[in-house]
Amino acid sequence: MMAERTPAGGPGFLARVWTRMAHFSRFTLVGAAGIVVNQAVLWLLVSGAGMQNVLGAAAIATVGSSTFNFVGTETWVFRGRSRPGVGRLARRFAAYGAVNGAALLVRLPLLYVLTSGLHIHYLWANLISIGALTLVRFVLSDRLIWPGRHNIPAEAQ
Repeated sequence: MMAERTPAGGPGFLARVWTRMAHFSRFTLVGAAGIVVNQAVLWLLVSGAGMQNVLGAAAIATVGSSTFNFVGTETWVFRGRSRPGVGRLARRFAAYGAVNGAALLVRLPLLYVLTSGLHIHYLWANLISIGALTLVRFVLSDRLIWPGRHNIPAEAQ
């Protein structure tokens, strides 16, 4: 049976909006902490270790921060939505990695244009490219990786 959806303005609408806003707020807090991780790894690779390839360093930093963000998102943002089991956890991690990998495919050209074309410092360009895709990553995480439960009418149960 199909899940019943409450129309905008109907019973439960405000509760759904409030819940989604709470999830987005938590998602952005975890993301902000992940940006600190991403920026630190990027800075260590480029300025600390002398890595010349900023795009390669950004990709490595993304792997580190994506792992950090997955743990925060799994345990705090969408806790209670996750189904138990190592296999399901691995599928969520793979899906989250795929979303961030796809976002990286958009971010890297943007990062290149910002650094090489517009001559913006690589750390500022990295922040801009991450911020540009935050809402898209939230929507994909909310809808596909940690989907919410829908109200099912009693007669359908």
